[in-house]
Amino acid sequence: MIVARSLTGRAGLLLAAALAVPLALAALLLPLDPSAMDLGQAWAGPSAAHPLGCDGLGRDVAARLIAGTGTSFAIAGLALALAVGLGVASGGVAGWIGGRTDAAVLRLADLLHGFPELSLAIVAAALLGPGTEAMVLTLALAAWPSQVRWCRALALSNRTAEHVRASAALGAGPLHTVRRHLLPAVAGPVAIRAALSIGPVMVAEATLSGLGLGIQEPAVSLGTLIRDGLADLRDAPHLIAATTVTVAAIALAVNLLAEGLREGLDPRGTPFCRP
Repeated sequence: MIVARSLTGRAGLLLAAALAVPLALAALLLPLDPSAMDLGQAWAGPSAAHPLGCDGLGRDVAARLIAGTGTSFAIAGLALALAVGLGVASGGVAGWIGGRTDAAVLRLADLLHGFPELSLAIVAAALLGPGTEAMVLTLALAAWPSQVRWCRALALSNRTAEHVRASAALGAGPLHTVRRHLLPAVAGPVAIRAALSIGPVMVAEATLSGLGLGIQEPAVSLGTLIRDGLADLRDAPHLIAATTVTVAAIALAVNLLAEGLREGLDPRGTPFCRP
């Protein structure tokens, strides 16, 4: 296994297992409805029936944390898939073709890249409105500038590679060159950089939903749990503590796994895919 070849990757695997196993066991042993309310258990502390306690409406925090983690992971994955797909399609093509197409794409990416990703996401979320689909588009738009610049740089570096020039000299067409040389060369770096971006994208989703610009009730995400935890901070501080620790641990685990994958694919340790 490539990830397990390095100490960083093994640490990421251990942390991911430490997160996934308790959540999976809790989902199997405590199949509670994350939206079920029991006012008699409002702000109840951790117990055998409710390992992480309950919120102000008596909803089980563990069940909501499991559901919110799945929602946030799905949103981050879809947003990154969309951002990477658009980045490869626009940045890769622009870098490969060059000329006015390259200049136009680069200018647009530079314009959007001039704004911090979180600020760009807040503006996009305010324009698109709340909801799951809008959140996916918002996060994809915020991540697109860095992805397109990265894909363009990869296309530029591979366009002038000796094996690509040799293939063209032997009469290979553009589509053959792209399929046989460009895509295999950029697939690894693009995938690793996307993995490194999952943590920041999840944090961005949590921030936007915590501000009320993202996922809305009755849907549950890590951001909505942070928002609810802030409202109940004085009466039940364990609510936000459980969520913030989970967000930080997931981001750290994903970054460690991506770094381990990078080290496994690039034994020289060249930081070729750092955001």
